[in-house]
Amino acid sequence: MKQRHYSIIIGLALTIMAGSCTDFNDQFEGVENSTKPINLVSYTYTLTDADYTTITSRALAAAKNAEDSAKANTIKVNKYFTESAPASDYVPYLLAQMYKYSDLNSSAMITYTFGQDKPSYINDLRSVNILNTDDYKKAWGSEVEYVNAFTPAVSPADKLPGILAANFSNAERGQYKFVEYNYSSEEAVSEVTEVKYIAEDFQSQTKYEDITIPGWTNKDISGTLTWEGREYNGLYAQVSARNSGSINELYLITAEIDLSNAIAPKFSFDLAVGFWNYDGLSVLISEDFDGTEGGISTATWIDISTNFTIPSEPASGYGTFTLAGIADLTDYVGGKIYIAFKYEGDGRADVDRGTDPVKTTTYQIDNINISEEKVALSVDKTEKQYVAYTYNGSAWAPANASFVALQPADYSALGMSYISSANASLYLPNFLRTKFPYALEGDAKTVVYKSGSNQTYSGAANYKFIAGEWVTEDFMLEKTEQFIFSTAGWLFDPTINYSLVKDDYQLMVDYVKDKINPGYIDRGNTEFYYGFGSYYSNISFRLSYRTSYEELDTELTAKETPEEKVALLHERLKEGMMIFAQLRFPEAVPMVSGIEVYYNITGFLYYPTGVASGEEFHTFRYKCTAAASGSNPPVFEFDSDYVVQ
Repeated sequence: MKQRHYSIIIGLALTIMAGSCTDFNDQFEGVENSTKPINLVSYTYTLTDADYTTITSRALAAAKNAEDSAKANTIKVNKYFTESAPASDYVPYLLAQMYKYSDLNSSAMITYTFGQDKPSYINDLRSVNILNTDDYKKAWGSEVEYVNAFTPAVSPADKLPGILAANFSNAERGQYKFVEYNYSSEEAVSEVTEVKYIAEDFQSQTKYEDITIPGWTNKDISGTLTWEGREYNGLYAQVSARNSGSINELYLITAEIDLSNAIAPKFSFDLAVGFWNYDGLSVLISEDFDGTEGGISTATWIDISTNFTIPSEPASGYGTFTLAGIADLTDYVGGKIYIAFKYEGDGRADVDRGTDPVKTTTYQIDNINISEEKVALSVDKTEKQYVAYTYNGSAWAPANASFVALQPADYSALGMSYISSANASLYLPNFLRTKFPYALEGDAKTVVYKSGSNQTYSGAANYKFIAGEWVTEDFMLEKTEQFIFSTAGWLFDPTINYSLVKDDYQLMVDYVKDKINPGYIDRGNTEFYYGFGSYYSNISFRLSYRTSYEELDTELTAKETPEEKVALLHERLKEGMMIFAQLRFPEAVPMVSGIEVYYNITGFLYYPTGVASGEEFHTFRYKCTAAASGSNPPVFEFDSDYVVQ
């Protein structure tokens, strides 16, 4: 950020400081009573790494609680200031040590590093929103005739805004989402195809760990047994009460199965049995299970085990996986169901079991499938695509061209399937160099990428093209701010001192043309209502130039003497300078670090011959009393004006 620096108006700034923050520097006790030589100076200094350490040490000594200490320590660690640990609060600790014998009204322009808060979209884009079947149904407008992908006719550009609006109804303006979707470059065709309502092969599970599938339930309502992932020529689910130490009534229940649009669905699974000693497996269906562990006992379960062959062998070793059977689920078409694999066992020790028989048969299940063949839409192949979207306050729209999402081909070109946050700085500059070979100095991009093997992990980073290289944006700014030595010690001074330049005079010419009356404009670069002109970069009170505007400016014409006319123009200019402040400083705030903010705006005034001093630099002083709100600009209150000596 480029900043303007101007000399401080010492007397006025001191008035602000003395009245705004008198108890700020309590650690400087006795400063106002110390005997010191007259040493009124204006210092200029840039902080070093060692200075941040010094500041932390002095701030820790003055800390009143753990929060104060924590903030102070961040300065030493980071070597920069932040919004929560601002330079206005902490630089005085250093100045008190460096310039403790300065006279009152001395000032210091201190340059330091400021750590900006990262833009909110950096956090927004840290997870991938993967479209699911319900999303594609919305896109296609049908529960039956759809595919899990977009096509040229059902395009992401047309459908994603609506899907995001439905999924994120409480979105706020400026929020971002990183979206993954499937895309087919060919249109969907209608053909006989297998529609799968459930297809679970347990390949996403981990060996020797509990079966955990989103929406599924794995619960022993009598003991602590679980269905576990096991592996032999592929992963599968296994249960056995051997060594469970308790009586077991264990359920492995699918997620809800929606058969609302089914016609003749079939249910099948593969089964293997080991060390059989008891028939402990049954297959159940419920139409009223609520999906919770507590609801297992209260749900109505219908036993459909007779549809399957559940072996009663072998007594030692393991059998092989075979198709257990196929159950017709036509009776459940039009509704929603859950299917449970219920296991009953007894793994208590002999002394605890008494005469009860051992019940520790091992059951292994795999390839659970509920599907049917029906005429439906299908596509030959799809590919994943990624895009960043933002909410503009009324609708979701693609993020602007500065946001770049890596696509599958980009990862392949880099020789990886994702880019971890740790190595993003190594690979992303190369990606940008290839993607934008004709980048210009100062171009900026936000790169969004998958950042882990987990499907939903992602990251975002800002880059700028500087001196032929893509450089990571570290959100560090170099700032220069003013401090003043008062009776309370060194204090931050947020006063803005600004001198008008050629473009500023033109800004007011354009304002008069658009907002007051274009009749006051001469040659496009001068206006004769306030008197701003960019040709000479001044504010002219010349009365001879205004004779042709007498019909417009009846207020001025009503004044009789040149002195009265100039006095009116001077009063009018107070309004003009206030309007200029609103235009030039739209982000003005009434207070910074608890101190009121004043604006000293200086322009060059030209008077008519025989009135006032002829020409002078004149400063108009305003206090900001309210920040901008909606379409309303910030509010400024006139304070005073004076000739610059």
